[in-house]
Amino acid sequence: MVWSPLYDKVYGCLLGGAIGDAFGIRLEMMHYRDIEAQYGRVTHFDQLPARQPSTEHPLERFQPFGTEMELEEGFHPLGRWSREVGAYTDDTRYRLIAFQAALRKGGSIDGADLAAEWLNYRLMAEGADDHEPTWSWPGPERAYARTMASLGALTRMARDRRPCRSGWDAPMGLLHACDPQRAADVGYSMAVAVATAMTPGATMDDVIANVLRYAGSLSELADEFVGRMNRLVPIASACPDVFALREPFYREFLVTFPPWEPVFSLEMVPCALALCLIAGGDAEQAIIGAANMGRDADTIASMAGELAGALGGARSLPRSWVDTVVRANPEPDLGRVAEDLCRLLVEQAESGRRGAAALLSLA
Repeated sequence: MVWSPLYDKVYGCLLGGAIGDAFGIRLEMMHYRDIEAQYGRVTHFDQLPARQPSTEHPLERFQPFGTEMELEEGFHPLGRWSREVGAYTDDTRYRLIAFQAALRKGGSIDGADLAAEWLNYRLMAEGADDHEPTWSWPGPERAYARTMASLGALTRMARDRRPCRSGWDAPMGLLHACDPQRAADVGYSMAVAVATAMTPGATMDDVIANVLRYAGSLSELADEFVGRMNRLVPIASACPDVFALREPFYREFLVTFPPWEPVFSLEMVPCALALCLIAGGDAEQAIIGAANMGRDADTIASMAGELAGALGGARSLPRSWVDTVVRANPEPDLGRVAEDLCRLLVEQAESGRRGAAALLSLA
């Protein structure tokens, strides 16, 4: 595909998310003060030494899985399946499966479409002969598929009009690029943020304005989300750099784990948005800030990366970081996925234009 502004933004969103994911996983589940004490400020993609036990308050440490799934040098079965620097995690795999569902359908998806794709993925992992060709990743795929595509998970997913969970819903924003209102109908705040970022000339001020405008997609969490954002934006605006957000964010904005959903909407998404605001949309600084925040660092950095990548395009991402992640994750080829998504977006836009023209001819 000829490199176009559309391709640059789509590829930037995919690459930025994967880079943030791979960059942040090395610091996931850590407290920011432990990161600072053990590694200083992590601004590189090098292998980090094994982490030491934390001395910080338990409620400020990210422990969603319990002690039996503690990280060992940044590796765990449901996250990064390889210790190679640059390997991404389940955050990116989830997004890619959502994109594959959309490409297979030829348009936007609902929960039933995503559930069907996850079932297809599980059939592949279990060795069934009758599954559709699907993307796969070397590693503990059977255990992963049985968790993500359990009968209960698939049933809940199939019933939902909004297929992607909050925080992992950027695919819905990309599939409805430049249309934040439609993105809010099928996704949550990150879908709105990415749909806005895909608009030519969009800024982080535009992103935050639309995220607040369409906060109703969060349902019963909407009021608290808006309150948190209204408090967080002035704090972020006063920060001289991305590292300065850590102390006030820990002091005022943490959500106790579990449950998952309030944490995604009320902690992680606001954090990623605030870091992108501080960084002025610069992907490198936003990802660095998110990773050094600790807690669910790979998820926060993935969201920051995909948003900044959609704003600035793939060409705005550090070349060495792109090379590291592409080399560590050769399949599926993110450049090819971006090409296929661009074709899908253009086909949808042309179909909509024909429909609009037909309607206007009646008027």
